[in-house]
Amino acid sequence: MEITVSLFYHLKEKAGVDSLKMQIEDGATIRDIKNTLELQYPALRTHLDNVLILMNQQIVLDEDRIKNKSHIQFLTPVGGG
Repeated sequence: MEITVSLFYHLKEKAGVDSLKMQIEDGATIRDIKNTLELQYPALRTHLDNVLILMNQQIVLDEDRIKNKSHIQFLTPVGGG
């Protein structure tokens, strides 16, 4: 399956890319994508633990399975006040 992954804010700075295409196996989960990203971009280690993850504009969790042609977005929390 092919998916698109987008990284925002400091995640794209750490990885040096803001968007990439990935080939994944059927049945892959969000956790699998995180593991793959951390292997390809070691600077992301520990930075993907506390992020908001969207798949096709819906919030997902680590155990959710990825659908073919999905757009996965990793967003960091934004503080304010």
